[in-house]
Amino acid sequence: SSFMKTLLPAIFVTMVLAACTSTINTTGEAKAKLQSHKTIAILPFEVRFDLRSKNQKQFSQKELAEVRQFMATGLQEHLYHWLISYSRKKPLSVGIQNIDITDSILSEKQIRFMDLYKMSRVELANILEVDAVLTPNVIFAQPHSEGASVAFMIGLGTMEGLATQEMRMQVSLNDNTSETPFWTFKTKTQSDGVTKPSKNKKKENILYPLFRNIDQSLIKFIKKFP
Repeated sequence: SSFMKTLLPAIFVTMVLAACTSTINTTGEAKAKLQSHKTIAILPFEVRFDLRSKNQKQFSQKELAEVRQFMATGLQEHLYHWLISYSRKKPLSVGIQNIDITDSILSEKQIRFMDLYKMSRVELANILEVDAVLTPNVIFAQPHSEGASVAFMIGLGTMEGLATQEMRMQVSLNDNTSETPFWTFKTKTQSDGVTKPSKNKKKENILYPLFRNIDQSLIKFIKKFP
């Protein structure tokens, strides 16, 4: 759709005030499991939107489903390439299955994107023939009301809005013997920033600001990755 084609090339004004908090939870078996693993697979991201009702009404269910799938595989690819790049500087103790292989196996087994996160992690690890699966999910939220936005004057009298956006991400590692994650990373990144939206692209203007925290959150995850 034309909406999807215009979603990717977002342009942001680089005025962002961000706060980021993260936590890690592990089980007592985590160290032993990590030492025994040879290969892990990165699943497509589970993506959700927590939009204000006024903005939610701008989208059909089909449009939001398309964006979720677009972001799910896009973020999976982004994380995969960043981890591979990071491993060249700091070698990882495990191999990471190429995401093209991961996604082709899921497709071959006719595992639909919408059903992926309802499935057993153990079953998925065995289907993908890996020691563990990395399960990432992310919520893009607008925690403040429209009334909390502050108007700014930018350039030659162009009014834009300053609004709070929040990204909540959780990444879990499950091995092929247990449904209980042995390592879980959680982060919440909140930012206030100004966007430079395009005229006549109301839907894109709603979604663009939500994605500004992606890189910061993924970098934080990669630095904590065991």
